[in-house]
Amino acid sequence: MAPRSSTFLSRVADAARPLSVSARPRLSPSCPSHTAAAPAFSPPAFHTHLASVASHLPSLLAALSRARAARLPLLPVTRALAASALLRHGRLPDALAHFSLLPDSDPTAPLPVPLCNSLLSALASSTGSLGHARKVFDRMLAGAVELNTVGFGVFVNAAGRKDDGLAEVLRLVDVVGCQGRRVNRSVVVAMLVDGMCREGRIEDAWRAMDEMRLRGWKPDFLAYRIVAEGFRVQGRVEEEGRILKQKRKLGVAPRKDEYRECVLVLVSNRLFREAKEIAEAVVLGDFPIDDDVLNILVGSVSEIDVDGAAMFCKFMMGKGRFPSTEMLAHLCESLCKSGKGDEMWEILRVLLDKGYCRNARGYHLVVSFLGKAGKVREAYDVLKEVKKKRLEPDISSYNSLMEALCRNDLLRPAKKLWDEMFTSGCSPNLQTYNILITKFTEMGESQEVQQLFDHMFQKGVAPDGATYTSFINMLCQENKYERALEVFNKSWMQDAGVASFVLSSFILALCKQGWGKND
Repeated sequence: MAPRSSTFLSRVADAARPLSVSARPRLSPSCPSHTAAAPAFSPPAFHTHLASVASHLPSLLAALSRARAARLPLLPVTRALAASALLRHGRLPDALAHFSLLPDSDPTAPLPVPLCNSLLSALASSTGSLGHARKVFDRMLAGAVELNTVGFGVFVNAAGRKDDGLAEVLRLVDVVGCQGRRVNRSVVVAMLVDGMCREGRIEDAWRAMDEMRLRGWKPDFLAYRIVAEGFRVQGRVEEEGRILKQKRKLGVAPRKDEYRECVLVLVSNRLFREAKEIAEAVVLGDFPIDDDVLNILVGSVSEIDVDGAAMFCKFMMGKGRFPSTEMLAHLCESLCKSGKGDEMWEILRVLLDKGYCRNARGYHLVVSFLGKAGKVREAYDVLKEVKKKRLEPDISSYNSLMEALCRNDLLRPAKKLWDEMFTSGCSPNLQTYNILITKFTEMGESQEVQQLFDHMFQKGVAPDGATYTSFINMLCQENKYERALEVFNKSWMQDAGVASFVLSSFILALCKQGWGKND
């Protein structure tokens, strides 16, 4: 170990001194201070300002906070704008708070139809908020606000799942009257009975269909199929047969466009569970559904139910159609997070066999997600498939596989892959070097790190802050302080910004080794 003295630390300080000015953030004279007073707004001006920031949640919340602090009276239209924007950002309680402050009887500012329906469906979908949904529904009735399919459909779906749901739903249907002219009644019946069947209340779902039909809400084939399937699952063959007879006698064919519109609106309102459930009923019943709708479902449903998203993807593949690259990436990401690498490989293998990948980019998607899932053998096999097809493997594919190998401590295969890259004519980039340097540093392979570091300069690849930091930390742990200082000086010669980033890590590494207390 080198003798400790203030001389070495002073040399570190001397090396860092040029950074003290250049690394310091500068404020432009024209740049406003964070403590500057917020501009004063009139109510109309504030509405214009709020509309301009509504898409950015932090700015939206800051604007509303300033208005509240200044006790600025908000116009009804501004309240509605705030409620709609907050609802889009998933801030349901805040949206409800602003909606509650809207006047009921203002002829100049009636309750907005889209906001009311979106809020009704969001509250009905949210656990424990059905009571609030009923209050919104009552306000809509009192204000003669028209209901739409999604707003009313999600509401009755939630109400019908309760123990006394059937009576409550029939009451709601009876009071809707002409305010339900924009409601697709067959779709609502399907949503209602689907919710009941998912709660195991098959008899109530059957009664609901009959009662709704008598009230002019005619069930279509999808609704009958849902209830028949519920009886089939319970092994009640006689009731299943009776339902299917009713379907042939009383039902109507479902219209693809109506369910398409319903699913898309549900997804746009981030009601993914409801979108998944109604689309699941369509798909499992083998009713027609468009590819773009299935693609949207694969991407959006993967956020809440990766198995459901995978089912939609497999349905597409079974029909000889492919998911889009973007939606497949969403699905693979969710499968990786859920630890379902085998299910992901099953889907990807089918896609590969069906010719899904037409270029190196498509193969990179497959390799990268197999790497994330730790399926390195499968990823390597796909890389070999790329070469057989005389496609040039992308450096990103090599990096994904290299990262997976290092993450799983497979250093020998990682070194083999490194050699293979050069044989294939694919030059490593900064990410490749950093993956290996980080891993070899972690393993204490100082000679390997030094060789890689020197190799970077030979190949003209400039290290970044992460490269220097990994190397310097390892040198400090091995008490090679003079060498660490040389490496730091190299970072300074390369770029002051990089050196500024490295400096704090260098000092911290020295402190961890006991420097600074008595030196």
